[in-house]
Amino acid sequence: MKALAAWLGVLLVGISVSAAGGEVVRVTAVGDINLGSDFPTVDSLPPEGGARLLEPVRELLRGDVVFGNLEGPLLDGGESSKCRGGGNCFAFRTPTTYAPLLKAAGFSVLGLANNHALDFGEEGRASSTRVLDGLGIAHSGAPGDVARLEVKGKKLALVAFTTSAHSNNLLDLESAAGTVAALAKEHDLVIVSFHAGSEGAGAAHVPDGPEFLGQEPRGHLIQFAHAVIDAGADLVIGHGPHLMRGLEQYRGRLIAYSLGNFCTFGRFSLQGPLGRAGVLQVDLDAGTGAFLGGRLHATLQEKPGGPRPDPANQTVQEVRALSAADFPYSAPLLAEGGALAPGPGEGGGLFGLPTAEARARLRTLLGELERRGFQRDELRRWFGDARASLAPRVLEKFARPAEKALTYAQYRNIFMQPERLEAGQRWLEEQRALLDAVEAEYGVDRAALAGIIATETKFGLHPFPFRAFDALVTQALEMPRRAKWATDQLAALLRVFRDDPLRPMASYAGAVGLVQFMPSSIEKHARDGDGDGKIDLEQWPDAVASAANYLKAHGWKQGEPITAGSRNAKAIWGYNPAGHYVKVVTELSEAFGMKKVEKKSGKKSDKKSDKKSDKSDKSDKPDKKP
Repeated sequence: MKALAAWLGVLLVGISVSAAGGEVVRVTAVGDINLGSDFPTVDSLPPEGGARLLEPVRELLRGDVVFGNLEGPLLDGGESSKCRGGGNCFAFRTPTTYAPLLKAAGFSVLGLANNHALDFGEEGRASSTRVLDGLGIAHSGAPGDVARLEVKGKKLALVAFTTSAHSNNLLDLESAAGTVAALAKEHDLVIVSFHAGSEGAGAAHVPDGPEFLGQEPRGHLIQFAHAVIDAGADLVIGHGPHLMRGLEQYRGRLIAYSLGNFCTFGRFSLQGPLGRAGVLQVDLDAGTGAFLGGRLHATLQEKPGGPRPDPANQTVQEVRALSAADFPYSAPLLAEGGALAPGPGEGGGLFGLPTAEARARLRTLLGELERRGFQRDELRRWFGDARASLAPRVLEKFARPAEKALTYAQYRNIFMQPERLEAGQRWLEEQRALLDAVEAEYGVDRAALAGIIATETKFGLHPFPFRAFDALVTQALEMPRRAKWATDQLAALLRVFRDDPLRPMASYAGAVGLVQFMPSSIEKHARDGDGDGKIDLEQWPDAVASAANYLKAHGWKQGEPITAGSRNAKAIWGYNPAGHYVKVVTELSEAFGMKKVEKKSGKKSDKKSDKKSDKSDKSDKPDKKP
């Protein structure tokens, strides 16, 4: 039912219609809820039957969907086997008479997947679901238990996960993604809740790796959140660490990694950040599920508990800092007053790299590009663009380059074909006037230019299979020996094509245009051949003038043949430092009219050239292209 669409940004909160004219679904979410416990004694129950417990924040709990995580069962009586050993053990049991407080406050769906779901066994969970059903509050927790709602004519599903097989299991990532994918096929909107992560005042940051509580695995939350969004989730709401964590924007969807202790009366620690939480309001496009905007309201608890608005707005400031630290290139915009909006870029593309190691390398690369003067907002747009991706075929090409993998005879046969030679003759005739002007200005023989262009792009007939951006990012991230060189070339690409660096198509090395210039060569040597005030290497006047200027800058001498060790041979070598390349360009140039030189001993010359080729191919840092 769900369709892909462009993400829209809405900066104002309270808007009921999106910029595109479609409806908005507002989801209001909080973290952990425990209205008090009569276990082991009634001392942990709020006064007056909890009548005033949620009153201070009632007006914040408004939305088309209002969600919270219910810690501990709603149960009268029963027995717990959890704390029989004594010690520092926590088991909760909230009398069922407190449940109507949740309905009155506005909650429409509750998560029952957490580490306290079975504090009183299956009897406790069964009681919770029975009580909530009676109140008309949807729920999700036990394996297969999914909350299904209809909101503004849209079918919405919410599924809650935690780190245990007694509930929808977050640790089984493949199964969790499969569950979400199946729900996305049947529903217009899918919301995922999770109770996971380490706990306590030192757990505010989200690590890009597995978390533990003691020896207990508590999930790899970035991996999980990305996986369920990839599978079709439109919003991910986290809780479990008992404090607030940062927000991330991923593929046009919002992830809240922890919403803290919202209402936890009695035995919960509320010191420092453990007592600060928030009410998160998120506006979703009803048709596409895209994150449009929202607001974060700061709340506060003091011992023994119960939420109230925080006039100091501490939560918002903390979440702003945590989001910037943990997700510097993918955090949403969170204003000081709490207004929430999508950040620059789509949050997809290369931010969807599948492993923590790859994401760490990407952050290092982005940091280096920032140091070179690129703005963070620019980098977010470019690297988060849906078009951006790694290109595995680039690695395959570099693993077996033709200049190394083939004998010269095999390499030559690729280029010395009748159709290529015929195309060259036609091109020389069609571009006669242009070539006259270029020869006069730059002093570079047209036959040599034809030889290079025949090799590089078959006179524009050879397809450019890769985005230059993807090819260079792949080298920078996945090829350590080429990383610095590729980063330099990528920076040049971003400068040259700043308006849209994902537009140019290229070779696997990242060379662009009809004459296959690397970005650094565009900066140094490209020329405006037709005088229109811009350089476009996909047009012959600019492409030919640029190639001629490159050869001239590398010592080309007009009218001289291409001989071993000559300035002209060195100029071609500069264009592509590979012996096979120089030899085949020489042959093609001679076929197009360059002066030939009789070889005294072809056999000896071939051996020397091959040795030079073997040596030259080890170069990692050519100016023109690898």
